[in-house]
Amino acid sequence: MSDMQAIPILLSPDMSATASWAEALGFAVERLDEFGYAILRGFGVELHYSHTSRPEVCDETSCYIRGGGVPALADHLAGLDLPEGTRFAPLTARPWGMTEAYLHDPHGNLIKLGLSTDEYEQMNGAN
Repeated sequence: MSDMQAIPILLSPDMSATASWAEALGFAVERLDEFGYAILRGFGVELHYSHTSRPEVCDETSCYIRGGGVPALADHLAGLDLPEGTRFAPLTARPWGMTEAYLHDPHGNLIKLGLSTDEYEQMNGAN
């Protein structure tokens, strides 16, 4: 393997709820219950979740997903009837030069989706 990638490990106090949530969003979920672990795959993304007995830490945890597939994923999420407890803010140009969407899972983990505003404008034919 010559390519490397970083895969975030988010925390979940309820792995069954996490799996149901992810499946409702369209991710394939591989549950490894004996290890308190789940792997979510879809939309060119892989996220890992590990069980925690401290649910309060989820509100302080985030990851960043960046790339050309972000607009399609954000559009997909915006078109869903999102599961209860999910918060979603659509793609927005931010003052720091990134266009980002924010997805909070039901436990409070923040999953930021983004790409540079220049890249986003080029993809959409803006001058």
